[in-house]
Amino acid sequence: MNTTSIKAAVILSLIAMLSCSKKESINLKSRQTSPEFNANSLIIKEDNHTRKIRGQLLYIPVYSNVPYHKSNKKFNLSAFVAIHNTDLNHPIRLTKVLFFNNEGKLVSNFLSKDTIIQPLGATNYFIPEHDQNGTGANFLVEWISDTLVNEPLIESVMLGTTSGQGVSFSSTGKVIRELK
Repeated sequence: MNTTSIKAAVILSLIAMLSCSKKESINLKSRQTSPEFNANSLIIKEDNHTRKIRGQLLYIPVYSNVPYHKSNKKFNLSAFVAIHNTDLNHPIRLTKVLFFNNEGKLVSNFLSKDTIIQPLGATNYFIPEHDQNGTGANFLVEWISDTLVNEPLIESVMLGTTSGQGVSFSSTGKVIRELK
């Protein structure tokens, strides 16, 4: 095989590889587009016994820091509250996302206006690791809907990575008021 043949073979190989990767790239993009979801396409159908509600006020614990050792040392944690709309067809509306410290004093109001979470959508609210609001820090989250919906999943996740140590855990919100 001469040099011209080798160059031609290399060029043809590169063209073939590039054309394959372009096709693959196009296929990946087409897979990433979001087709319409139809809840009626699910095999398990909704029945009249599924619990539906129109709103709740939840208490969600958030441990900004936790004590460790026998001394008064504290391990700082970042945290976030995640709010997932589990309803397949209807949005929910967040009306309050309030953060309180260990003493029960309001630290932050995360909403300046109501926020809509679409069906199967989610949002979260973050507390940084340097926060010092204590082991009793908590959120109050209030949500409502114009129609009966599945109860959303609302939980907090805490994470700390200090001095080569790591700790993480989660906590689920407790319903303290409900609108049926």
